[in-house]
Amino acid sequence: MKTAITIIFTFLLTTVYGQTGDYKVLLDSAKTLFKGEKNLNQEELDKFDYYQVVHLLEKVIELKPENSEARYFLGYTFSRINSRDGRGMINMNLELVEKASEQFENVNKLNPKYTDEIIVLDPYSKITAEWGSMAMSYWHNNNVDSAIWAFGEGKKRGGFGDFYLSINKAVLDLCSNNSILIASGDNFTIPLWYLQIVEGYRKDVSVIDVSLLNTTWYPNFLAKNGQIKFDLPQSVIDTIEYCKWSDTTIAIGAFSWTVKPSYYEQYILRGDRVFLSMLMKNKFKRDIYFTTAFTEDSRLSLKNYLQPLILVDKLNTGKNSKVEYEKYKTEISKILLLIEKVNKNSQQEVNFIDNIRYDILLKLTELIQNKKNKQAKELLILMDKFANDKKRPYQTEKYKEYADYLRGKL
Repeated sequence: MKTAITIIFTFLLTTVYGQTGDYKVLLDSAKTLFKGEKNLNQEELDKFDYYQVVHLLEKVIELKPENSEARYFLGYTFSRINSRDGRGMINMNLELVEKASEQFENVNKLNPKYTDEIIVLDPYSKITAEWGSMAMSYWHNNNVDSAIWAFGEGKKRGGFGDFYLSINKAVLDLCSNNSILIASGDNFTIPLWYLQIVEGYRKDVSVIDVSLLNTTWYPNFLAKNGQIKFDLPQSVIDTIEYCKWSDTTIAIGAFSWTVKPSYYEQYILRGDRVFLSMLMKNKFKRDIYFTTAFTEDSRLSLKNYLQPLILVDKLNTGKNSKVEYEKYKTEISKILLLIEKVNKNSQQEVNFIDNIRYDILLKLTELIQNKKNKQAKELLILMDKFANDKKRPYQTEKYKEYADYLRGKL
């Protein structure tokens, strides 16, 4: 595969240098090469030379300085060079963070509402991710003051927007005292770190990033800082790998459930096994919560034991019960008020409005099924007041269709 990539790169260079005046050819070539990483195995990825992509993108910017898509991809390329995944987060290079951030900042200046191709995160969220990762690198190395500086630098440059910080405050507020919050996704985990480290907000809650459990350094970091404990010795935790797995019944006290394979329907990942060790040690002495938008494969087959609480799901080992209407109305009202803080230029933040609306639509469905139309109409009026689709159009058409269907029911 490495030979194939080299051949492709040689072909691209031969082609584009015959058309050096055509920045579009250069840009398309750089994007093709960047996205070719999806076809590489782990060993090939570790050896992939991202500076080939940098070379092409810098040529595009030289020809077309105002091209925001080239700058977006260049920022992502510098990010990949610095740390392609969570394994490299603790060795972040400040110069590369600054280079990546500078490109995303330029995108936001040139094209505040970036609408070209997005890899994973929009430019605003990517600034958050870059500086949040730099902060974790400092934090891991016992340099809290530098971590706070990095968080502040990220906010100053356009990351850590008021909406996501407020949403994540609401997430923490939904967690009970001294609980464990399993987080997934940069727009949850990193703002949660910011709130706890910079603002000292709800530090009693142990925030655990589920993806980072797959690394070797992160579980060690959590244990060392006393955030969580495992039922296995640290030396064993350090060496756990993914393994073949079939449906297995796990019992913790009186509670038992079946853990299914989480990877290709026949394996369980290292992070899953570390997570399971944490649950075994905790024995439900501390409440467990999940942020929303989890993939089911990351929740250890616990879906049927989760109680939805709008922005979080609480692990409930007893009989799950629905949230009472008045409590739901109170909490969703607080969350709807936060929509005014949304950065309309951030695709991630705008998309999150649909997440909030969808939760309301599910509650509306429940109320209608239970013939509580008066309460359903109250909730619909509330949603229309703060998340009116005329002012804030749906980003997901099927949610809009679902909302119209429920309106018809009422």
